[in-house]
Amino acid sequence: MDSRTARILRAVAAVFVFVTAAYHLWWGFPRSLVYLAAFGTGVPPDPRPFLFVALGVILLAGPYLVSFDVVSLRTAYAGAALLLVGSIAAWVFWHATGHGAFLVDGFSAPASGGGGHHHGDQNTVLLVLSHYNTEPIEAAIKTVELGAVAIFATLLRTDPAVTSVAEPAANADQTETTET
Repeated sequence: MDSRTARILRAVAAVFVFVTAAYHLWWGFPRSLVYLAAFGTGVPPDPRPFLFVALGVILLAGPYLVSFDVVSLRTAYAGAALLLVGSIAAWVFWHATGHGAFLVDGFSAPASGGGGHHHGDQNTVLLVLSHYNTEPIEAAIKTVELGAVAIFATLLRTDPAVTSVAEPAANADQTETTET
């Protein structure tokens, strides 16, 4: 991959990460404030606001950490991809387990919610696909996250800034073995 293509992919990945982080902060921050205001009255019924804020902050901190050489580009690509895959997996898990019904003893999530949101006994693939119709914003964010994962995986394998760092070490190993 040439450096121009890598720069374009980095820019697209940055936009995808910013969109994902902004959404998670937009959704999670006000809800976490409500739960913090009720601190001491028991376990919050929904852990997602705190997790959303943490994910948003970590995603926004990534470029800062790379620009000040705290984290290598290779580590940032791998870390961002893993965080976003984790976000997608957590979203699927949340919906496949009845919106957190596993967190509360004796609670059974209703089979349907607002806007045609229905779970019933669907398999996980059909459940995820149904959310693309019933929850278009969530679907758009998960698509953006999936696109970012694909870009980070591509950059991890083909970005000249990452592969050129690894090549001298590989060449040094080959030189040492040929000299002996």
